[in-house]
Amino acid sequence: MDFSSIIIIVAQNIWSFPLLLGIFGLCVFMTFQLRFVQFRHFFNAVGMIFSSDDKTETKKEGELTAFQAFINTLGANIGNGSLAGIPVAICTGGPGSIFWLLVMSTFAIALRYTEVYLGMAFIGKHRFGSAKGGPMLYLSMLPFGSFLSYTFAFFCLGYAMFGGNIVQCNSVGLALQRTWNIDPYVTAFFILAFISYVLIGGAQRIVKYLEMLVPFKVLLFIGSSLIVLIYHYQAIPHAFALIFEGAFYPQAFIGGSAGFALQQVMRVGFARGLLIHEAGLGTSSVAFGSTTGEHAVKDSILSMLSVYINTHIICLMIALSILASGDAWQHGETSTALMVSTYETVFGSFGGWIISFLTVNFAISVLVSYAYIGKICWDFLTNNRFVYLFPCLYVSAAFFGTFMKVDLVWHLADLVNAGLFTLNMLGILWFIGMVRKGLRDYESNSK
Repeated sequence: MDFSSIIIIVAQNIWSFPLLLGIFGLCVFMTFQLRFVQFRHFFNAVGMIFSSDDKTETKKEGELTAFQAFINTLGANIGNGSLAGIPVAICTGGPGSIFWLLVMSTFAIALRYTEVYLGMAFIGKHRFGSAKGGPMLYLSMLPFGSFLSYTFAFFCLGYAMFGGNIVQCNSVGLALQRTWNIDPYVTAFFILAFISYVLIGGAQRIVKYLEMLVPFKVLLFIGSSLIVLIYHYQAIPHAFALIFEGAFYPQAFIGGSAGFALQQVMRVGFARGLLIHEAGLGTSSVAFGSTTGEHAVKDSILSMLSVYINTHIICLMIALSILASGDAWQHGETSTALMVSTYETVFGSFGGWIISFLTVNFAISVLVSYAYIGKICWDFLTNNRFVYLFPCLYVSAAFFGTFMKVDLVWHLADLVNAGLFTLNMLGILWFIGMVRKGLRDYESNSK
């Protein structure tokens, strides 16, 4: 058995149902520990989006404002894992998988709050190497902290290269070749030029482009998806019925015994939700760890919206569009091909153009977001040496990723995800008392 086969077997089995059920239990536990923070402070988080305080917050060179960190997190989370992942979830786990995806995501928001709070709470109080905040700092305070911090940074850098770079560029290459017959090598050179320009400008140029790309891709998707849903408005109640029926009686959609079918639909929903919103992986904490850290609780509340927007708006709209537009999901089509069929019911032949454009836009914003996260991890691992080597490695990965076969890379990304989650959970559980106290103090002072 060769190395590739071993990686594929391990990756396919690492996100097993017992593990996912344990992760869900941890999400529920954290929700109770924080007294349902994701519900109690939901409207506060929404209000912060429209507040000008964070957008005009002063910062030192190299730092982000909390709003910029939020945009970076949103840009990293909303990618082709959502656009292609939801059709895959429906085809493999039935419509009910969307219900369990939303359930997992709702409780996982407590993890997003916790990891962002920890990423900011120690800024200005402690430092470990080049890390002034984020997981690399709070993990360093645990037993065997140096090992945990450097291992996390290594895994996070790997995910930035694999999931945030190579597979995203590959999606762009395939989309442009399929829709406009553009040679992937031509696409690779354009991506190389674009990402080189962005990286040469440093952190502030990365943030500048994210502030343009992320709102644009969210509004573009919501606008086009709303048109599809309005066109099929009479079928929306039926789509919701399929989701709820498939959640509790999945054997009608995926076959097998009732117990096996329920386990399968929950596994697909839990796994897809975790990989889409990335709450618990610590990547958002890396971005928020680059802020001033002055308002750790408040900014952690803001960060919760990134999960809501990605799963409860973007992913739910994708699912409803697919289910309301017909039964193509039952006839073998999956991934972005199913999205093309869905949009073609409204836009005709232009449906493929729209999905291809969305695919490119989603991928490019993820690519730029992870350039920032990857750079922070690289600087930590090298102690700010070889700073010019990271842009060379990142643009090279983007170039070759555009036209290479990436099946093995997807599996490597799954393994890295498991490593990130495990390490981050050690930090979250170690500091849970501190997180509770910080939230209580904030709520007491706000009264």
